[in-house]
Amino acid sequence: MKVHKDEKKGTYWFVASAGKDANGKRQQIKRRGFKTEKEAMREMRKLLQQVDDNIYIKNTKLKYVDFLKGEWLDSKALKLRIVTLGTYKHNITKHIAPYFKKHEIGNITTQMIEKFYAHLSNTSRLSERSIQDIHKIIKSSFKTAVKRKYLSFSPAEEAQAPKVPSKEMMVWDLNETTRFLKASEKHELYIAFELALTTGMRQSEILGLRWKDIDFDEGVLHVRQTLSHDGKKIYQDTKTKSSKRTISLVDRTLDILKDQRKKYKKLKLAAGSDFQDYDLVICTKRGTPINPRNLLRSFYSLMKKAEVPKIRFHDLRHTVATLMLSRNINPKVVKEILGHSDIRVTLDTYSHVLPSVHKETAKKFGSMLFG
Repeated sequence: MKVHKDEKKGTYWFVASAGKDANGKRQQIKRRGFKTEKEAMREMRKLLQQVDDNIYIKNTKLKYVDFLKGEWLDSKALKLRIVTLGTYKHNITKHIAPYFKKHEIGNITTQMIEKFYAHLSNTSRLSERSIQDIHKIIKSSFKTAVKRKYLSFSPAEEAQAPKVPSKEMMVWDLNETTRFLKASEKHELYIAFELALTTGMRQSEILGLRWKDIDFDEGVLHVRQTLSHDGKKIYQDTKTKSSKRTISLVDRTLDILKDQRKKYKKLKLAAGSDFQDYDLVICTKRGTPINPRNLLRSFYSLMKKAEVPKIRFHDLRHTVATLMLSRNINPKVVKEILGHSDIRVTLDTYSHVLPSVHKETAKKFGSMLFG
């Protein structure tokens, strides 16, 4: 590396190596316009020292929104589910870009970010959870900007976003669960409730379940795809990698699924060329996905009929986990059935059940040792 002279302008310039980027590509820093060779040498030594100390920051006028929509989203595109990426793009376009559109990435402060959160809460009337989702985008994007040497530190790291109040978990006991199943067994969507309360599957997983995902010989089903919350898109993936799982079915559920398959074949035959074959276990008369809202309407109506406490559909999943853990089923097994990414998620979520489980285990162990 050395300093060069621009013979036409009479000024000096240099190119310095800045190592390699995250993709292993060689990076170079070019500076020109120095009046003397000595001045150019001094600047080159300064830059090389910053590179060695890992504190070099690019001299850039990059707009934050351009970085967000370009480099950052590109880096996330291959890692995120389509639905998650769509949510990120919506939040960037709808909320982040209009507020920060004029700001260079290096001029954004922690105070500006916190004022933005206050603006979302007061002006846009967004919920704490929605602002938390936006906070995750901003925090992640500034972290990437630091890695890419656009910034020396992240202003989002210390920014305070509104805390999301945790929703109280409501579950049914065994009596309420069996009462609901009895009250709903004649309903056309009964299989959805049966699956929810015997497998702990999510609503999106139940409505995305296909016949080819069920192995009747082995008595298992494979969770491989999901239906979007609006019922308009089928995603060929699951919420997380661990959500893609195999669940053993009880004999009764297998029998009901066999009956459901017969109904499916009759529907297909009756609809003829109008039938759109998505291979869905739960579908409309034309084979298309069920709108999740219709499932929820039926769910709320059946809860009244069964005279059980009103809970969310997602609480059926919590009910399954709670009933399993209260019957001393190993938390690791429960974790695998629910498709949690880490057993700590299972233990933290259902910690209220574990004391009684531990107590019962201690009694059994004591009986085994001492009679």
